[in-house]
Amino acid sequence: MESLDARPPTPPHHPTAGVRVLRDEIDNIASCGFPDSELVSVAQLPSGKSYNNRIYFLTFRHPSDKASSDAVAQPEQEVVLKVNGRFFGEHKVQNEVACLQLLQAHCPDVPTPRALAWSEDGHVATFATPFRTASISLDESLCLNSHTLGHGGWVLMTRVEGDPIASADLDEAAWKWLAGQLGDIVTSWRRNIPAQPHCGNIRLPHEGVEAGRVPTVRSSALEVRGILQEGIDVAGPIAYSSDYYRIKLADKLRELETSNTYAANRSLAAPIRAFIAEKLPHLQLTGPSGNEGIGPGQFVFTHYDLSPRNVLVSGQPPRISGLVDFEFAGFFPPVEEFLNDYICNAGDWPQAFYNAYLARLEHNGIATPLKSLDADTWNLNCWLETLLGCIVPWELPGGHRGAALEAKLREAEASAREMLEKLSSPGEFREPIAPYGDE
Repeated sequence: MESLDARPPTPPHHPTAGVRVLRDEIDNIASCGFPDSELVSVAQLPSGKSYNNRIYFLTFRHPSDKASSDAVAQPEQEVVLKVNGRFFGEHKVQNEVACLQLLQAHCPDVPTPRALAWSEDGHVATFATPFRTASISLDESLCLNSHTLGHGGWVLMTRVEGDPIASADLDEAAWKWLAGQLGDIVTSWRRNIPAQPHCGNIRLPHEGVEAGRVPTVRSSALEVRGILQEGIDVAGPIAYSSDYYRIKLADKLRELETSNTYAANRSLAAPIRAFIAEKLPHLQLTGPSGNEGIGPGQFVFTHYDLSPRNVLVSGQPPRISGLVDFEFAGFFPPVEEFLNDYICNAGDWPQAFYNAYLARLEHNGIATPLKSLDADTWNLNCWLETLLGCIVPWELPGGHRGAALEAKLREAEASAREMLEKLSSPGEFREPIAPYGDE
């Protein structure tokens, strides 16, 4: 782990490129949130491991007479400062804080961080530590302005115990043991966090800050709007799965027609536009409610990136001691978590683990691709998700140039046309659900 003074440069193409947090900023955050505590050390997670953010580990030494069971079990405490990458801003901060608040309120036994403080812009911060609850201007003591900040806000949270799962250290029995634990955790938030009528990420309420109260989400009146992982903001709520895909497809279409990288594939624009107008509104994307009792238009709490890097374990036998990275979590169609596992994170988990995880969910009454999920519903959503990835593949151009890039674009176009054909006549392309990680 690196000290703050040994920060490596970030590759220009990486989402965190250009993010910079000064030690003075960190000291200021620390003194505002923990005014009587000593900031013992600051260390940074290497930028290549933090993806959309920069991660700093702060160690505090608290006065022993102020240690409390609420959030500070020991006079010394390590917390995590998660700083937005330059392509993200206030809504990602709001979403992660809101998700952590929902988990704390509805699933207190699920081991997740607790938000201690956050700033949507780096200038004003809300503190909810055991030592201070207030909204504070950070500019006053550092003379900051909008031109000197190299980031778009941050979240300060408790650090949960454990390290990311390392496959080399586990045998099949241990994997299955952990799979059951993860299944129970996901069951907990599926059952206990109320489903919502709208789809997307969460906005924090702003009322109450001036009066010194911490903004708190209420599951009975959530503002659910926008799709952070796609960088999409929308004026109104998304109420149907077809609208969710329409908005994402329209965004990909816009990029296809404006980015020079994908110029060779612009012949896809007309059939995609026709599909959005003529076919998409009539697809049955929710299917039967399965054994979860979730009706049409009901969106469930979804982590959105249940990858091994975000599941922390400790002890022998190993137990899941922490789940992290809720920055893109929100309320999505019940199939969405599985789609992301199968398509975007395919192969991240050993097959034995993932099957055992799905089996535990099924045992707990959650419909999964292993058994209870309607196959036609699964196929339609898989084809749509695959289509989205083929219109403007995010990994291009990458290291591809010239003929190599052209070949990749032709491959993507062929896949997009295949998905459009399947989606236009789904009855002719009935497919069994593919095994997880199957190529």
